[in-house]
Amino acid sequence: MPSAAALLLRPTSATTHPPLHQSSRKSYFLRLHPSCRRRLPVPRLSLTPTAASNSNSSPPPPSPSPAPAAPPSLFSNWSPPRAIWRGLSALLLAGQVFHRVLTGRIHRRNLLAQLRRVGPGSAGVALLTAAFVGMAFTIQFVREFTRLGLHRSVGGVLALALARELSPVVTAVVAAGRVGSAFAAELGTMQVSEQTDTLRVLGAHPVDYLVVPRVLACVLALPVLTLISFALGLASSAFLADSVFGVSVSIILESARRALRPWDLISSLLKSQVFGAIIAVVSCAWGVTTHGGAKGVGESTTSAVVVSLVGIFVADFALSCLFFQGAGDSLKYAMG
Repeated sequence: MPSAAALLLRPTSATTHPPLHQSSRKSYFLRLHPSCRRRLPVPRLSLTPTAASNSNSSPPPPSPSPAPAAPPSLFSNWSPPRAIWRGLSALLLAGQVFHRVLTGRIHRRNLLAQLRRVGPGSAGVALLTAAFVGMAFTIQFVREFTRLGLHRSVGGVLALALARELSPVVTAVVAAGRVGSAFAAELGTMQVSEQTDTLRVLGAHPVDYLVVPRVLACVLALPVLTLISFALGLASSAFLADSVFGVSVSIILESARRALRPWDLISSLLKSQVFGAIIAVVSCAWGVTTHGGAKGVGESTTSAVVVSLVGIFVADFALSCLFFQGAGDSLKYAMG
Protein backbone atom coordinates (compact mmCIF):
# COMPACT_ATOMS: atom_id res chain seq x y z
CA MET A 1 0.00 0.00 0.00
CA PRO A 2 1.50 3.36 -0.90
CA SER A 3 2.33 5.73 1.82
CA ALA A 4 0.15 8.67 2.68
CA ALA A 5 2.61 11.10 1.21
CA ALA A 6 3.03 9.35 -2.12
CA LEU A 7 2.52 11.57 -5.05
CA LEU A 8 1.82 10.22 -8.51
CA LEU A 9 2.13 11.89 -11.79
CA ARG A 10 -0.59 10.49 -14.05
CA PRO A 11 -1.56 11.38 -17.61
CA THR A 12 -5.17 12.37 -18.13
CA SER A 13 -7.05 12.46 -21.39
CA ALA A 14 -8.85 15.39 -22.75
CA THR A 15 -12.24 13.69 -22.48
CA THR A 16 -11.99 12.89 -18.81
CA HIS A 17 -10.55 16.18 -17.82
CA PRO A 18 -11.05 18.93 -20.37
CA PRO A 19 -7.99 21.08 -20.78
CA LEU A 20 -7.95 24.70 -20.23
CA HIS A 21 -7.09 25.21 -23.85
CA GLN A 22 -8.41 23.24 -26.75
CA SER A 23 -5.51 20.95 -27.48
CA SER A 24 -5.12 17.29 -28.22
CA ARG A 25 -1.92 17.03 -26.32
CA LYS A 26 -1.88 15.31 -22.99
CA SER A 27 -1.34 17.40 -19.96
CA TYR A 28 0.15 16.33 -16.71
CA PHE A 29 -1.33 17.41 -13.42
CA LEU A 30 -0.02 16.84 -9.94
CA ARG A 31 -2.61 14.52 -8.38
CA LEU A 32 -2.79 12.75 -5.06
CA HIS A 33 -3.28 8.94 -5.08
CA PRO A 34 -6.92 7.96 -4.29
CA SER A 35 -5.81 5.87 -1.35
CA CYS A 36 -4.15 8.89 0.22
CA ARG A 37 -7.05 11.29 -0.08
CA ARG A 38 -8.10 10.88 3.52
CA ARG A 39 -7.12 13.62 5.93
CA LEU A 40 -3.58 13.30 7.11
CA PRO A 41 -2.79 13.99 10.73
CA VAL A 42 -1.08 17.28 11.24
CA PRO A 43 1.37 17.48 14.10
CA ARG A 44 0.70 20.24 16.56
CA LEU A 45 3.16 22.03 18.75
CA SER A 46 2.30 22.75 22.33
CA LEU A 47 4.01 25.33 24.48
CA THR A 48 3.07 23.54 27.68
CA PRO A 49 4.87 20.33 28.70
CA THR A 50 2.80 17.20 28.52
CA ALA A 51 2.34 14.75 31.29
CA ALA A 52 4.56 12.20 29.59
CA SER A 53 7.34 14.63 29.22
CA ASN A 54 6.89 15.66 32.82
CA SER A 55 7.06 12.08 33.95
CA ASN A 56 10.06 11.16 31.84
CA SER A 57 12.23 14.31 32.31
CA SER A 58 13.53 15.46 35.65
CA PRO A 59 13.14 19.09 36.66
CA PRO A 60 16.14 21.32 35.82
CA PRO A 61 18.54 21.86 38.70
CA PRO A 62 18.22 25.15 40.47
CA SER A 63 20.70 27.81 39.34
CA PRO A 64 23.37 28.54 41.91
CA SER A 65 22.89 31.75 43.80
CA PRO A 66 25.53 34.41 43.03
CA ALA A 67 28.25 34.78 45.59
CA PRO A 68 27.93 37.87 47.73
CA ALA A 69 30.15 40.73 46.61
CA ALA A 70 33.17 41.39 48.79
CA PRO A 71 32.94 44.61 50.74
CA PRO A 72 35.24 47.35 49.40
CA SER A 73 38.47 47.71 51.27
CA LEU A 74 39.36 50.87 53.12
CA PHE A 75 41.92 52.09 50.56
CA SER A 76 40.41 50.61 47.40
CA ASN A 77 39.50 53.98 45.87
CA TRP A 78 42.25 56.02 47.54
CA SER A 79 45.20 57.41 45.64
CA PRO A 80 48.03 59.38 47.28
CA PRO A 81 48.17 63.12 46.68
CA ARG A 82 50.38 64.23 43.87
CA ALA A 83 52.84 65.98 46.17
CA ILE A 84 53.40 62.76 48.15
CA TRP A 85 54.15 60.49 45.22
CA ARG A 86 56.29 63.19 43.64
CA GLY A 87 58.30 63.43 46.84
CA LEU A 88 58.68 59.66 46.89
CA SER A 89 59.77 59.71 43.25
CA ALA A 90 62.40 62.34 44.12
CA LEU A 91 63.78 60.12 46.90
CA LEU A 92 63.82 57.12 44.57
CA LEU A 93 65.54 59.16 41.88
CA ALA A 94 68.17 60.35 44.35
CA GLY A 95 68.90 56.75 45.31
CA GLN A 96 69.26 55.73 41.66
CA VAL A 97 71.64 58.62 40.98
CA PHE A 98 73.76 57.75 44.02
CA HIS A 99 73.96 54.12 42.94
CA ARG A 100 74.97 55.01 39.40
CA VAL A 101 77.64 57.42 40.59
CA LEU A 102 79.13 54.73 42.83
CA THR A 103 79.13 52.20 39.98
CA GLY A 104 80.59 54.71 37.49
CA ARG A 105 77.62 54.78 35.10
CA ILE A 106 78.11 58.41 34.04
CA HIS A 107 77.56 59.85 30.57
CA ARG A 108 80.68 62.03 30.40
CA ARG A 109 79.86 63.99 27.25
CA ASN A 110 76.48 65.02 28.60
CA LEU A 111 78.10 65.82 31.96
CA LEU A 112 80.50 68.28 30.33
CA ALA A 113 77.65 69.93 28.45
CA GLN A 114 75.66 70.38 31.67
CA LEU A 115 78.74 71.71 33.50
CA ARG A 116 79.13 74.42 30.88
CA ARG A 117 75.48 75.22 31.24
CA VAL A 118 75.35 75.38 35.03
CA GLY A 119 78.75 77.00 35.59
CA PRO A 120 79.57 79.63 32.97
CA GLY A 121 75.94 79.91 31.93
CA SER A 122 74.84 80.97 35.43
CA ALA A 123 77.96 82.87 36.49
CA GLY A 124 76.83 86.28 35.24
CA VAL A 125 73.52 86.30 37.11
CA ALA A 126 75.06 84.83 40.27
CA LEU A 127 77.94 87.31 40.39
CA LEU A 128 75.73 90.30 39.73
CA THR A 129 73.36 89.25 42.49
CA ALA A 130 76.23 88.64 44.95
CA ALA A 131 77.74 92.05 44.26
CA PHE A 132 74.53 93.94 45.01
CA VAL A 133 73.74 91.82 48.06
CA GLY A 134 77.21 92.56 49.46
CA MET A 135 76.81 96.30 48.89
CA ALA A 136 73.34 96.29 50.47
CA PHE A 137 74.69 94.65 53.62
CA THR A 138 77.62 97.08 53.67
CA ILE A 139 75.23 100.01 53.82
CA GLN A 140 73.47 98.52 56.85
CA PHE A 141 76.53 97.39 58.81
CA VAL A 142 79.14 100.07 58.13
CA ARG A 143 76.88 102.97 59.09
CA GLU A 144 75.86 101.46 62.43
CA PHE A 145 79.28 100.07 63.34
CA THR A 146 80.98 103.37 62.51
CA ARG A 147 78.71 105.22 64.93
CA LEU A 148 79.68 102.73 67.64
CA GLY A 149 83.38 103.03 66.84
CA LEU A 150 83.57 99.44 65.62
CA HIS A 151 84.57 100.19 62.06
CA ARG A 152 87.54 97.80 62.35
CA SER A 153 85.19 94.85 62.79
CA VAL A 154 83.00 95.62 59.76
CA GLY A 155 85.07 93.49 57.42
CA GLY A 156 84.87 90.47 59.75
CA VAL A 157 81.09 90.71 60.06
CA LEU A 158 80.62 91.03 56.31
CA ALA A 159 83.01 88.15 55.62
CA LEU A 160 81.25 85.83 58.09
CA ALA A 161 77.79 86.71 56.77
CA LEU A 162 78.84 86.22 53.16
CA ALA A 163 80.78 83.01 53.76
CA ARG A 164 78.35 81.23 56.05
CA GLU A 165 74.95 82.26 54.71
CA LEU A 166 74.65 84.82 51.94
CA SER A 167 76.92 83.41 49.25
CA PRO A 168 75.69 79.78 49.29
CA VAL A 169 72.03 80.70 49.73
CA VAL A 170 71.94 83.48 47.13
CA THR A 171 73.85 81.37 44.60
CA ALA A 172 71.49 78.44 45.16
CA VAL A 173 68.43 80.67 44.75
CA VAL A 174 69.77 82.00 41.45
CA ALA A 175 70.57 78.47 40.28
CA ALA A 176 67.10 77.24 41.24
CA GLY A 177 65.47 80.00 39.23
CA ARG A 178 67.66 79.64 36.18
CA VAL A 179 68.90 76.06 36.04
CA GLY A 180 66.20 74.21 38.00
CA SER A 181 63.38 75.66 35.96
CA ALA A 182 65.19 74.73 32.75
CA PHE A 183 65.72 71.15 33.93
CA ALA A 184 62.07 70.72 34.88
CA ALA A 185 60.81 72.24 31.61
CA GLU A 186 63.12 70.14 29.43
CA LEU A 187 62.42 66.81 31.09
CA GLY A 188 58.71 67.61 31.33
CA THR A 189 58.55 68.31 27.61
CA MET A 190 60.42 65.10 26.86
CA GLN A 191 58.04 63.16 29.11
CA VAL A 192 54.80 64.43 27.57
CA SER A 193 56.18 63.98 24.03
CA GLU A 194 57.32 60.40 24.88
CA GLN A 195 60.98 61.08 24.08
CA THR A 196 62.01 59.25 27.25
CA ASP A 197 60.33 56.12 25.87
CA THR A 198 62.33 56.59 22.69
CA LEU A 199 65.53 56.58 24.73
CA ARG A 200 64.52 53.28 26.30
CA VAL A 201 63.85 51.81 22.86
CA LEU A 202 67.29 52.95 21.71
CA GLY A 203 68.89 51.23 24.70
CA ALA A 204 69.77 54.34 26.76
CA HIS A 205 68.36 54.57 30.27
CA PRO A 206 66.83 58.02 30.93
CA VAL A 207 68.36 58.21 34.42
CA ASP A 208 71.86 57.57 33.06
CA TYR A 209 71.52 59.91 30.12
CA LEU A 210 69.39 62.74 31.50
CA VAL A 211 69.35 62.83 35.30
CA VAL A 212 72.82 61.81 36.49
CA PRO A 213 74.73 64.44 34.40
CA ARG A 214 72.43 67.22 35.62
CA VAL A 215 72.76 66.27 39.27
CA LEU A 216 76.54 65.97 39.09
CA ALA A 217 76.80 69.27 37.20
CA CYS A 218 74.91 71.12 39.93
CA VAL A 219 76.86 69.44 42.73
CA LEU A 220 80.21 70.29 41.13
CA ALA A 221 79.47 73.75 39.73
CA LEU A 222 77.64 75.38 42.62
CA PRO A 223 80.62 75.35 45.07
CA VAL A 224 82.77 77.12 42.47
CA LEU A 225 80.05 79.71 41.87
CA THR A 226 79.73 80.17 45.63
CA LEU A 227 83.44 80.90 46.07
CA ILE A 228 83.43 83.40 43.21
CA SER A 229 80.27 85.04 44.57
CA PHE A 230 81.86 85.32 48.02
CA ALA A 231 84.98 86.97 46.62
CA LEU A 232 83.01 89.42 44.47
CA GLY A 233 80.59 90.22 47.29
CA LEU A 234 83.42 90.99 49.71
CA ALA A 235 85.24 93.09 47.08
CA SER A 236 82.13 95.13 46.31
CA SER A 237 81.54 95.65 50.04
CA ALA A 238 85.10 96.89 50.55
CA PHE A 239 84.82 99.22 47.56
CA LEU A 240 81.55 100.74 48.79
CA ALA A 241 82.83 101.12 52.37
CA ASP A 242 85.92 102.95 51.16
CA SER A 243 84.19 105.20 48.63
CA VAL A 244 81.09 106.12 50.63
CA PHE A 245 81.81 105.67 54.35
CA GLY A 246 85.54 106.30 54.41
CA VAL A 247 86.53 102.91 55.82
CA SER A 248 89.75 101.79 54.17
CA VAL A 249 89.85 98.69 52.02
CA SER A 250 92.87 97.40 53.93
CA ILE A 251 90.92 97.62 57.21
CA ILE A 252 88.02 95.66 55.71
CA LEU A 253 90.24 92.94 54.29
CA GLU A 254 92.37 92.63 57.41
CA SER A 255 89.31 92.30 59.60
CA ALA A 256 87.90 89.66 57.26
CA ARG A 257 91.18 87.73 57.34
CA ARG A 258 91.23 87.62 61.14
CA ALA A 259 87.55 86.61 61.42
CA LEU A 260 87.43 83.87 58.82
CA ARG A 261 88.40 80.31 59.65
CA PRO A 262 88.93 77.46 57.17
CA TRP A 263 85.79 75.76 58.46
CA ASP A 264 83.71 78.77 57.39
CA LEU A 265 84.66 78.27 53.75
CA ILE A 266 84.40 74.48 53.98
CA SER A 267 80.90 74.71 55.43
CA SER A 268 79.95 77.10 52.62
CA LEU A 269 81.13 74.59 50.02
CA LEU A 270 79.27 71.72 51.71
CA LYS A 271 76.10 73.76 51.81
CA SER A 272 76.46 74.54 48.12
CA GLN A 273 76.80 70.88 47.25
CA VAL A 274 73.70 69.98 49.25
CA PHE A 275 71.77 72.85 47.67
CA GLY A 276 72.87 71.79 44.18
CA ALA A 277 71.74 68.21 44.80
CA ILE A 278 68.35 69.43 46.05
CA ILE A 279 67.84 71.67 43.02
CA ALA A 280 68.80 69.02 40.47
CA VAL A 281 66.94 66.08 42.04
CA VAL A 282 63.72 68.02 42.64
CA SER A 283 63.74 69.59 39.17
CA CYS A 284 64.43 66.28 37.41
CA ALA A 285 61.88 64.38 39.50
CA TRP A 286 59.20 66.97 38.82
CA GLY A 287 60.10 66.90 35.13
CA VAL A 288 59.90 63.13 34.63
CA THR A 289 56.55 62.97 36.47
CA THR A 290 54.91 65.58 34.24
CA HIS A 291 51.65 64.82 32.44
CA GLY A 292 48.94 66.92 30.88
CA GLY A 293 50.63 68.54 27.90
CA ALA A 294 51.84 72.14 27.87
CA LYS A 295 49.81 73.05 30.91
CA GLY A 296 51.38 70.22 32.89
CA VAL A 297 54.87 71.35 31.85
CA GLY A 298 54.21 74.86 33.14
CA GLU A 299 52.81 73.60 36.42
CA SER A 300 55.74 71.24 36.92
CA THR A 301 58.26 74.00 36.25
CA THR A 302 56.68 76.40 38.72
CA SER A 303 56.25 73.72 41.36
CA ALA A 304 59.85 72.54 40.94
CA VAL A 305 61.25 76.02 41.56
CA VAL A 306 59.04 76.58 44.62
CA VAL A 307 59.85 73.21 46.17
CA SER A 308 63.57 73.72 45.46
CA LEU A 309 63.56 77.08 47.23
CA VAL A 310 61.76 75.66 50.25
CA GLY A 311 64.18 72.74 50.34
CA ILE A 312 67.15 75.13 50.18
CA PHE A 313 65.97 77.17 53.17
CA VAL A 314 65.10 74.08 55.22
CA ALA A 315 68.47 72.49 54.46
CA ASP A 316 70.26 75.76 55.27
CA PHE A 317 68.66 75.84 58.71
CA ALA A 318 69.51 72.20 59.38
CA LEU A 319 73.12 72.55 58.23
CA SER A 320 73.62 75.78 60.17
CA CYS A 321 72.43 74.06 63.34
CA LEU A 322 74.80 71.19 62.62
CA PHE A 323 77.89 73.24 61.69
CA PHE A 324 77.70 76.24 64.03
CA GLN A 325 76.60 75.09 67.46
CA GLY A 326 77.67 76.85 70.61
CA ALA A 327 79.19 80.28 71.12
CA GLY A 328 81.82 81.45 68.64
CA ASP A 329 84.75 83.81 69.00
CA SER A 330 85.16 84.90 65.39
CA LEU A 331 84.17 88.51 66.01
CA LYS A 332 86.62 88.71 68.90
CA TYR A 333 89.44 87.98 66.48
CA ALA A 334 87.93 90.38 63.95
CA MET A 335 88.09 93.28 66.42
CA GLY A 336 91.77 92.48 66.89
